[in-house]
Amino acid sequence: MDRNLGRATGIIRRVLDALLLALIVVVLGGVVLGKLVPLTGRQTIIIGGGSMEPAVPLGSAVIIKPVDAGELNAGDIVSLKAGPQNTLFTHRIVAVIDRPDGRWVQTKGDANADQDPTLVHASAIVGRTEMVIPLAGYLIALLSIPTGVLFLVGLAASLLAGAWLLESLEPELAVKGSARPPSSGRPITGEPIAARRIGPALSIGPAGAAFAPRPTIPEQLALSRETRVRRARWNSAFPFRDHRPLP
Repeated sequence: MDRNLGRATGIIRRVLDALLLALIVVVLGGVVLGKLVPLTGRQTIIIGGGSMEPAVPLGSAVIIKPVDAGELNAGDIVSLKAGPQNTLFTHRIVAVIDRPDGRWVQTKGDANADQDPTLVHASAIVGRTEMVIPLAGYLIALLSIPTGVLFLVGLAASLLAGAWLLESLEPELAVKGSARPPSSGRPITGEPIAARRIGPALSIGPAGAAFAPRPTIPEQLALSRETRVRRARWNSAFPFRDHRPLP
C-alpha cells in the first residue's frame, strides 16, 4: 500500500508541477500581450461582445495594426470608433465606398443579421486585426486589476507549496515501501533466524567473557572413544616406532 501511495504521490506532484509551469507561461503571455505588444506600434483589444462570433469569440484578445485608408478592403476585420461616445468596436468591412471627401466603409458583425446603420469614415478606423487569441482577453482583464494579480500569485504559491510538500513526502514513502517484504502469493516457510542455532551455544561469564559449556558425560565418553580409535590407527601405521615415553 505504501508503494502505491508513493507512486500516486509522485504522479500528483508532477501534475502540480505541470500546472505551475502552465500558469507561469499563461501569465507571461498575458504580460506580453498587454505590455510588450504596444511597444511594436500595435494595440491589444479585448472583445467584450459576441457580434463577431465565431471568427472572434467573446473574451478574445485581438492584435490590431494601424492601416492606411487606401489599404482597406472588403472582408477586413477592423476596430473602429463610432457613435457620439466614440465607442470602440470590432466588425468586418462588407463594402468600401470612395467619395470626394474620402473613403468610407460599411461594416457588419458576423453574428448580426443586419449591417451597421451608418457608414464610417476611414479615419475612424483604429487598426486592422492581425491576430485573434481566444480567451486571452479574460487574462488581460484579470492582470489589469490588483485583486486579479493577487489571485494569480496566491494560486501559484498554492501549487508551489503543494508540489514541495509532496516532494518531501516521496522519500519517506519510498523507504516504507521498500522495507516491506515482497508478496509473491506463496506462504513464507522456514525457521526464523532468531530460532536457528548455528554451532555450539556460548555462555556469558560473570566478567562478560564467552566460553563453551562443559560437555556432558555421554559426550565425554564419545570423545574418549574417538581418541582411542585415532591412536590405534596411528600405531598400526607405524609399528616399529617406540612410543614409550622418555626416562
